[in-house]
Amino acid sequence: MVKKKISKALSAALIVSMLATGVIVAIQGKTTLEVAKSAGDKKVEVIK
Repeated sequence: MVKKKISKALSAALIVSMLATGVIVAIQGKTTLEVAKSAGDKKVEVIK
């Protein structure tokens, strides 16, 4: 009984950590895309 509870808690913790990692990766991906976009916009301004 106790082992089942521990394994359930571990699997729940794993799922939560995976979700959190996914969210962090998504945020980082978005910011890097925005940085690349703004850098590209600056290059376009320089060319003009």
